[in-house]
Amino acid sequence: MNRPLIIDSPTLQSVRQRYLSATFTFVFWVIWIFLWTPLITLLGWFFGLDLVYIEMIKLEGYKSVIADFGLFLICVTGIGGILGIWAAYNFFRFKDLERRAALDPVNNRQLATFFGVDPQILAKQQKAQCLSVSFDSQGHIIASKQIDPALQPGSPSLSKP
Repeated sequence: MNRPLIIDSPTLQSVRQRYLSATFTFVFWVIWIFLWTPLITLLGWFFGLDLVYIEMIKLEGYKSVIADFGLFLICVTGIGGILGIWAAYNFFRFKDLERRAALDPVNNRQLATFFGVDPQILAKQQKAQCLSVSFDSQGHIIASKQIDPALQPGSPSLSKP
């Protein structure tokens, strides 16, 4: 019989055992965080957080932050309200319109006309396994060449035995 050494069935615990487990977990997390305080203090000193303490606590710089916090909340509320009104306006304006309709498929005649290619050549190019197409700076096709896939780098016919 292969049973695990640790039985993990919290549903079988009584309420007292659950609270005791949660308390122990909390206490040991506090101890774990407390063990990190020397390193956190060193990093804070390295990054200049002691200056923040002097400026904000000893010189009471937090009072001006609290005074400005009200204005900050007013601005955030105003901007959020404006965005909410704009979203509601757009919702009611466009709620019954479907604007994400699919485009009609392009047929070969339209494709040949757009790129200035003969439709018979286009049909041959579409059946080619490997095709090299060159474009000019305006996006017009200036050359196309069908390439034999057996002559591609890494193909089995070019590899040495």
